[in-house]
Amino acid sequence: MTRSIEDQLDALDRLIAEGEKRHGEQVARIEQLNENGQCAIGARGVLQNIKTNLATLRTRRAHLHTMRTKS
Repeated sequence: MTRSIEDQLDALDRLIAEGEKRHGEQVARIEQLNENGQCAIGARGVLQNIKTNLATLRTRRAHLHTMRTKS
């Protein structure tokens, strides 16, 4: 079963909101690690993955918006 573009956009909006929340939490985690003098290398890697995922989701969302306007 294929989902409508609107359904896909709604799902992407939810995923982007969750990703932005995770991004903020990860930034705070890195700051806390730094304040405690702990290594934040792994946490920075996780943050980069979150950023990459958000960029992918936003690109997909933009593509769907383009498809919607052409329909």
